[in-house]
Amino acid sequence: MDTSLFIAFEGGEGAGKTTQAKLLYDALQGLGRPVELAREPGGTDLGEYLRDYLKSERPLTPEAELLLFAAARVELAVNRIKPSLEAGNIVIADRFAGSTVAYQGYGRGLDLGVIAAVNGFATLGRRPDLILLLDVEPTVGLRRTVAHQTAFVENLFGDLTALRRNAEGRRFEDLALEFHERVRQGFREQADNDPERWAVIDAAPSIEQVWAQVWGKVKERLGQAAAA
Repeated sequence: MDTSLFIAFEGGEGAGKTTQAKLLYDALQGLGRPVELAREPGGTDLGEYLRDYLKSERPLTPEAELLLFAAARVELAVNRIKPSLEAGNIVIADRFAGSTVAYQGYGRGLDLGVIAAVNGFATLGRRPDLILLLDVEPTVGLRRTVAHQTAFVENLFGDLTALRRNAEGRRFEDLALEFHERVRQGFREQADNDPERWAVIDAAPSIEQVWAQVWGKVKERLGQAAAA
């Protein structure tokens, strides 16, 4: 019986994807399930190298941005996601192809047909079995991001002298609110167009309340997989 399951977390800045992905990883490990957690961009030597540039504020055209994210993704798909799923594991991805549609497509305005072709190649044609969209108003998410960075800086320096920039830069966070609203629209339209695969989670409440929603959706999908 195929016990593999591919779960991706998607959402805008400050939605809490990384926190919820780690909570899910810990919960599945606690159940004794073989599980792997990967982040995008990253998760491989090349992916981490490209992450450094992609998360910085160094110059980058939208077209190059699209292709660098794709390069990081195909390395992750070939070297980690595909082998892990073939071994019957659960794979959790902190972002995947849906982010490219939302950010580079709806946000940057690149052609969605081109993005679909690039994503199809970079993912080896593999789509997540369950995509958890952590949905939150952009103003709320961006405030969370600033609060997180404030805590980050205070922890390191004891003051706010470096508040404006965290260790990975703010390529997307500093863009206009309209950009983040377009990104949210991109995520929501993807979810509307594929309700069997996407599950929309209200990410505005507390971490615990969001986790309850996430775990409910995952348990439901695990039950479906077991019955298949």
